Amino acid sequence: MVRFSAFPHSMRRLASSWPIVISGLLATSATGHAAEVRRPVPVERGCGGADAPLTTTVDSAHDTVIISLGPCRVPALGAMDMGRMSGMAMMTHGPGHEDVRVHFRWPADVWMRSFDLQLLDAAGHRLNQPTTMHHMELLNFDRRQLVYPLVERVFGMGEETGGAAIPKTVGLPLDAGMDMALYVMWNNHTDHDLEGVTFRLAIRYSPRNLAPRPTIVLPFKADVNIHPGAGDAFDLPPGGGSRSAVFTVGTSGRLLAVGGHLHDYGKELRLEDARNGRVLARVQAERTPDGLVTGVSHGLYGVLGRGPHLKAGRPYRLVAVYEGSPADSIRRAMGLMGGIFAPDHYHRWPKIDRRDPAYLIDLHPPAATVAQAGIP
Repeated sequence: MVRFSAFPHSMRRLASSWPIVISGLLATSATGHAAEVRRPVPVERGCGGADAPLTTTVDSAHDTVIISLGPCRVPALGAMDMGRMSGMAMMTHGPGHEDVRVHFRWPADVWMRSFDLQLLDAAGHRLNQPTTMHHMELLNFDRRQLVYPLVERVFGMGEETGGAAIPKTVGLPLDAGMDMALYVMWNNHTDHDLEGVTFRLAIRYSPRNLAPRPTIVLPFKADVNIHPGAGDAFDLPPGGGSRSAVFTVGTSGRLLAVGGHLHDYGKELRLEDARNGRVLARVQAERTPDGLVTGVSHGLYGVLGRGPHLKAGRPYRLVAVYEGSPADSIRRAMGLMGGIFAPDHYHRWPKIDRRDPAYLIDLHPPAATVAQAGIP
């Protein structure tokens, strides 16, 4: 049985960030302990092309992999009232329209345990994350998701998402040479460019020879309205309603923690056994009296028990419930549950199909150019 009783806060943060930087550490500072992969670094650029200035460093003295992008010029988008943005503006400033899409090879065999991000200006001072970056994702093109034939989202961060950590008793396996990709969308809503910005992502790990060996965990993600390459937002009538989707998992295992993503007027997300309607997991929106969603609760099954066991091939239903907005329709709602999944047998994880249309959309996303720096 996997228990996280000493780490409830870390698990809570991870469940929301994993579906989910060492201060002042430069990519070249690990003397005698770092294995480094470098590319030529232009002094000023948008950092979106095939020669994007990305560096990976393995600091074995601190059990950390540093992914550094920059220095970059982050173009000004102009001051904007985010509350009055049109649906089209929000859609073109969201997932699938990233400014940076660069591939690289993962540098070491490790058990990933945490991640943290710093955005630094040209003088090394920390920038405000919400006014510099809209979101980022780390993708693994050599492993697929549990539910969908899309490539694995190792983790992601939004404007106000912090880092996350899990204890040494569990670990996410990353192998040297894996085809990874970093996606970043900037968020400079000012009237001037930001010069010399550095994106620095610190990923802590446990070495592969750790004894006892940690329990293998991988990301879990399910969506009530997924359409690869076309977005997953949906509309509901005045007063609210629900949207659901049935899915299966490719291998059996346990959900150790879950979180969720809901937009305003969201009430809850629940995971059900589609055969009998039994609720296996539920997260609820934290809302203001007028229905604005300020957060989503978490299910931390690794703290209190073993978590719901999902069986390969058995149908499950994810339900997103919205309530409120009595006068107007609810526009661009979303319902996504993410978390941590411990497979019963890692070697039975579903294999990635590089011919699948969903995989090809990830590889060649619409209206975007993937920078394949350093991929042979």
